[in-house]
Amino acid sequence: MSTEKNKNYKLKRLLVYVLFISLSVFLTVGGYYAISSLFNKNTVTPNIEDSPHDTPTVEPPEEYVNILPTYRAQYNNQNIMGRIEIPGMNIDSAVARSVNNKYYLDYNLYNQYDQIGAPFFDYRNTDLVNNRQINVYGHNTQNTAIYDKLPFVSLESYTDRKTFDTYKDIYLSLDDRKVHYEIIAIKILTDGNNEHMKLIFYSDEDFLTHTNKMLSNSLYIRDNMNITAQDKLIVIQICHFDPVGSYLLVIGKKVS
Repeated sequence: MSTEKNKNYKLKRLLVYVLFISLSVFLTVGGYYAISSLFNKNTVTPNIEDSPHDTPTVEPPEEYVNILPTYRAQYNNQNIMGRIEIPGMNIDSAVARSVNNKYYLDYNLYNQYDQIGAPFFDYRNTDLVNNRQINVYGHNTQNTAIYDKLPFVSLESYTDRKTFDTYKDIYLSLDDRKVHYEIIAIKILTDGNNEHMKLIFYSDEDFLTHTNKMLSNSLYIRDNMNITAQDKLIVIQICHFDPVGSYLLVIGKKVS
């Protein structure tokens, strides 16, 4: 009997020991997860969709490069003051300025006599950054053999409404900046009305009166167009042949 009691006693001790170990393991593991949950309850699990690798790349703004010194060296001409670009219209040309509005009618950018002339600013536009209106002039032709020698000849396409609606941007590059204009009106002058030639304004009212006269009777004008005293304009003029002796004006308003 004592042997049997001894066996039962050892078996009970073993069961108690096993239960004690099991309980200890349970409490240890449970406590670990409880504490981990407590410390990590405010932790946000990273979303793979928010990974930096999936963030769209933002292209840096195009850096402005001053090309005018290159033009001046190429043509050996310090009269080159700007560059005109109209994307989609095959217009990208240096623009000169003289002491009058006649010289570059018969001289090219090399300052050589040439009846094809060269695009030029109105001589009164002495401050191309701050002038309220900038005028640019160029030749036109019906002679297809010399189309490629006249930078502004494709402006004739603006007599088509679709062209006016599609190609809206003019860029004027100066030494220290590129100015963006939106084309707001196309006008054909047939009656000798040269309101667009007015470049000196004595007040805001004077400027606004001028713009109203200049834009009146336009062939096309941008919908809901409103000109304020703070706006700045550009006018590009070429000869027009319908009717003969008329002029085509491309009028833009500064955007930025």
